[in-house]
Amino acid sequence: MDMIIRPVLEIAKLAWCPIGRRIGYIKNLKKNMKELDKHDLFAARDDVLDKINSNKPNGVCNKWLENVKQIEDEVKGIREEFEGDKKCLIGWCPNIYSRMKLGKRVEDIIKEMTDQSKKRLEFDGKELPDAPLEKVLLQNVESNSLTATERTLKEILMFIEDDNTKMIGVWGMGGVGKTTTMKLLNDRLEGSPAFEIVIWVTVSKAGNRRNVQNVIADRLTLSKLASDDQLKASVCKALRKKKFLLLLDDVWERIDLSDVGIPPLNQVDGCKVVLTTRSLKVCRQMKTNEDVKVETLSEDEAWNLFIRSAGDVAMTSDIKQFAEGIVKECGGLPLAINVVGSSLRNNGDVVVWRYTLRELQSPTTSENEDMEEKVFPCLRSSYVLLKDDSKKKLFLYCSLYPEDYEIFINDLVEYCWLEGYIHGVRSIEDARDKGHCMVIGLVDTALLEQCRREGYVKMHDIVRDFALREAPGFLVKAGMNINHPLEEKKWLQSQKISLMKSNLCNLLERPNCSTLSTLLLQDNDQLTMIPDSFFECMHSLCILDLSGTKIKSLPSSLWTLVNLSCLYMKDCVELEELPSQVGTLRQLKVLHLGGSTSIKYLPREVGKLTRLKRLIVGFQNRNYWRKTEEWNMKLRVPTGIIPKLPYLEELSLHVEDGTICVEKDQWDDESMDVVVEELCTLEHLTYLDAYFPKVECLEHFLRHSKSVKATSSWFRRFRFRVGTEITDRRLFYHGVQEGERFLVYNGGFGTSHAAIMETLARCSGFHLKDHRTSRKLSELGLANMNELKKCYVESCEKMEILFDGDEKQEACALLPNLEELGIMNLPELRSLCDGPLLLGSLSKLRFLHLIGCENLKKVFQLGVIRQLCSLEVLWVQGCSKMEEIIEIEEEEMSMSVKSHTHNVISYNNDRLILLNTKQIRLEYLPELVSICRGFSNFEWPSLETIQIYRCPKLKSLSYGTNIVAPALKKIYGSSEWWEALEWEDNDIKQRLQPFFTSW
Repeated sequence: MDMIIRPVLEIAKLAWCPIGRRIGYIKNLKKNMKELDKHDLFAARDDVLDKINSNKPNGVCNKWLENVKQIEDEVKGIREEFEGDKKCLIGWCPNIYSRMKLGKRVEDIIKEMTDQSKKRLEFDGKELPDAPLEKVLLQNVESNSLTATERTLKEILMFIEDDNTKMIGVWGMGGVGKTTTMKLLNDRLEGSPAFEIVIWVTVSKAGNRRNVQNVIADRLTLSKLASDDQLKASVCKALRKKKFLLLLDDVWERIDLSDVGIPPLNQVDGCKVVLTTRSLKVCRQMKTNEDVKVETLSEDEAWNLFIRSAGDVAMTSDIKQFAEGIVKECGGLPLAINVVGSSLRNNGDVVVWRYTLRELQSPTTSENEDMEEKVFPCLRSSYVLLKDDSKKKLFLYCSLYPEDYEIFINDLVEYCWLEGYIHGVRSIEDARDKGHCMVIGLVDTALLEQCRREGYVKMHDIVRDFALREAPGFLVKAGMNINHPLEEKKWLQSQKISLMKSNLCNLLERPNCSTLSTLLLQDNDQLTMIPDSFFECMHSLCILDLSGTKIKSLPSSLWTLVNLSCLYMKDCVELEELPSQVGTLRQLKVLHLGGSTSIKYLPREVGKLTRLKRLIVGFQNRNYWRKTEEWNMKLRVPTGIIPKLPYLEELSLHVEDGTICVEKDQWDDESMDVVVEELCTLEHLTYLDAYFPKVECLEHFLRHSKSVKATSSWFRRFRFRVGTEITDRRLFYHGVQEGERFLVYNGGFGTSHAAIMETLARCSGFHLKDHRTSRKLSELGLANMNELKKCYVESCEKMEILFDGDEKQEACALLPNLEELGIMNLPELRSLCDGPLLLGSLSKLRFLHLIGCENLKKVFQLGVIRQLCSLEVLWVQGCSKMEEIIEIEEEEMSMSVKSHTHNVISYNNDRLILLNTKQIRLEYLPELVSICRGFSNFEWPSLETIQIYRCPKLKSLSYGTNIVAPALKKIYGSSEWWEALEWEDNDIKQRLQPFFTSW
């Protein structure tokens, strides 16, 4: 029986398996439908689509999406069939076969969905592109509607989105909002699909490798019981598996990320590091790819933040004026605004607001506890970071200047050099270079700010308040109105006193301040007299600045200052004499008399100042415009002084404004040849401003000067005036700027001398004046003008052209670095340039000024102006035959050009576009008919100002139908001229009318 039953049971089991499976399809159908509805495949598909956003999927990702779409269609059909629930026997009995078949489809599709979910994990992070961060985090937000913090955040996000940027530095002064920006960045990216994990580490000043490792380990849920190296390995292993964003806040010095355990960043894994620091130097040490500076708030942003901190009480009529003053004193620094605003929140007492403003306006006596406890510690940390004591002293020295004052770096550095803050330098130039690097270091730590003007910095108001707190012995009233002399007790313990720009009228008779080393009195134009005994108790005084005062004489006590290192008397326009007692100041290194207009001679006792390194004698003849006998008064500099000053590094001996006839009797009736010989004896000159009456004198100096021989790089700065001076007003420029090398060549004739050529080749500025034979500027040699940035040509009676086609054989661009070109009183000038210019010629020219060229009928040919890709200002005056500014030749008119490679001018038959021109000024041009004939449309996208005066024949601004000038602000001219203008389309006049101003 057993032999019969066992096979039967096996056959029955085999038969039951498919039967049972089919019954299971029917039995489990409802349960499997619920599982089908709960499956996360389609949710995963939606995540993928959100992540790739508008990007086109690729590779395995694309195939996976297609498979999921097919599954979705199948699931849709299954649901429809299940909900239809087909039955037999007129609906009384379920359709067994149909339900069995549907149950099998459901189980099969669930298995397929599970398989596809696993495949999604295979390509996620490899072929799946990230969603654009900026679109995810700042959707539909216009840049101009963002706050300063949001603008900074957007810039950071832009760099995070860039595959080539792996490490980003965010830097700025303490309290400016770096950490706030980082918190916003953390909040917006935490949990986003862009990164698997965001790790925040506050490093701080006391941060070290282990502390950073511990924070990262906590975030990765790693054990911290291991050694530093073991933890490093664990961190590295964990992070290699993740796409991470590491945020390092408040970094004070370089961190070796590899030593912490951070794996190398590369373009494939998409990992990023963002750090904040107060010093740009730290960013450079960390080798960041991009650096973002966090700026202070604008006025509107600062006010809005203050209202949020202080409450609406700040808007009430009796408090608002004080609130606005407080916000101004906070200088756009968010931390200061929040601290002060919170301390005044909902306080309606006007007295409290008035007192708070007064305290903030008097930082040296301020008792604002919140500022002291919360804001200044942030700045003090940055200050302490300046480990170099000299850099700290230079920083504090900046607080001697008035609020919001633009500090000339060279002046600041010279003060600090003379105070002994700049060590290890052998010359003034070395001191300037080292001091400049120190200043830039302060800029990089955000303790100073760079100004738009090159060579200038400024100090934020709050930073200045802090600096004054950190500067013992500083008495600063700079920029404040002082009606009465300072009290005696305020002078007593002072080491540095700054009263510059304070409307000072009077001084104490004999202040007691034996510890005083710096006294800054400059720019007090109401100060006319210094008491005779004023300096008697200032024996430690090192720096004295009297520049810009109206003093007429110097007090006798001045000559008792045996430790004085520098005496500045720039622009002391009423000072009549430099007494012979100046010879007692034997420690003097700098004597600056630039612009002191009434001094007629230097005393011979200046020769006793044997330590002098810098002597600036730049007088003006203030009687030039007066019809008096004093007009011919000569500045006298006795011979024999110069050889007694062997350490001179910078020497300037000239009369400004070209208002004096320089003859040999300027030098006390001694021969100028003797003076040149004396100049040749100086060995350490790096700057020389001197007059050479003949080219031969310059030649002799260049061949025999010990200073020229001592250096292969010539002078770093110079101003040479060569030839006969004529009494005529100066053209165009106002003195030589720092760093310039300038040559003024007057009254030359014949073939140019080798000395002129040699000097010109080293010049950044050149003024050719009253040359008697030259017919074109290029006779001086184009190769000698490659470095010129400024060029002025005046009163050259034979000059017909600046350049012509003959220069093409030199195969070089004309004046490729020239920025300013001034031309005055060239009666025979017929053209600036004939023939085409080589590519790059005049490509940097920004200013062109033409005066008194009586024969000139046009300024440009179209082929020339095409080269002027940088031209901003065109000023044409007093050219009696000028007919047209831009001349179009017939062959040029036949051309059809859509654009020019320099993007200066585009034209096609009737359209002229001058892209960068901002100002056009046309005056006293009686024959001027048009700016440019032949074009019906003018387009000046950058033009801001048009000035037309005494141009009676100029009947149309546009020769045709249209003018396009979206940046236009003003049109100046006479009312009669404006009303007489002819317009082909009156709508143009109506559109331009609001810009017109009569003069």
